[in-house]
Amino acid sequence: MPGGVTPTVDRGSLDPAVVGSQATVDDLDAYLASIADELDGAVPIADIDAGDYAAVVLPGGHGPMADLAFDAATGRVLVAANAAGIIIAPFCHGPAALLSAKLADGSNAFAGRRLTVFTDEEERTGGTGENTPWWVESELRDRGAVIDSAAPWSDHVVVDGNLITGQNPQSSASVARRVLEALAA
Repeated sequence: MPGGVTPTVDRGSLDPAVVGSQATVDDLDAYLASIADELDGAVPIADIDAGDYAAVVLPGGHGPMADLAFDAATGRVLVAANAAGIIIAPFCHGPAALLSAKLADGSNAFAGRRLTVFTDEEERTGGTGENTPWWVESELRDRGAVIDSAAPWSDHVVVDGNLITGQNPQSSASVARRVLEALAA
């Protein structure tokens, strides 16, 4: 998180209608409580050296659209991680952070890369709808990303070298599996 602020949960991520059941919500709540100390100890992104990590994982929720997409320190970490071939794994709205990755000439470091992201259609039908401040899929496309989308709300992962992206919350487990496979390789 920019500034090392403790991350907050997008409450929609704990909605039984979204995750499938109250039992799943209870399990997620229990897990979050079990890692509260780690979450409270968030390291400011400005203090991160990408070379100290094997992967950079950027989960979704609308938060990345509010801060990571415009944060120069996030951009610095992503550019360095990409240059070093470190796994970068954003999913759902997490790919918004890729917008911060600017090269010296001002272009986006991920222009020309194939990826997936929470689609504009998904935003309209189950996200913030027309109240969204901007459309992450459209903005990434406008900055040169090659968007590969599947049917709305389907589990869809795209791998382009060290970049592993997931389209939506339904893709979360598949992204995690692909990251673990890449780390084991």
